[in-house]
Amino acid sequence: MRPATGRGGGLGTAALVLGIASVLLLVACGLGVLTAIAGLIVGFIAVAKDANRRRAWVGIALSALALVIAAASVVWFFSRASACMDLPPGLQERCLEERFGIRVEVP
Repeated sequence: MRPATGRGGGLGTAALVLGIASVLLLVACGLGVLTAIAGLIVGFIAVAKDANRRRAWVGIALSALALVIAAASVVWFFSRASACMDLPPGLQERCLEERFGIRVEVP
């Protein structure tokens, strides 16, 4: 068995860090999709180069999880908002406020 800190082991660690950052950034500000894509790319390169494979696979899994959560969130949002888009502008605002429980104030 090869040691975990073999040649190119930094790629596996980078994939892990990107995977963790993806989940955190997705929850915090929605930018986790960008780091998730980078995490997948770096993770697969690390696996191909046999560089710290365990960390690379965990990073790939976390990045994939972030992408699945992002896709589910987008589907949920548009499924809730799509019914409001066919209404006139004044009613659209009321419909969105009711569906999402927020108040939108337009100056």
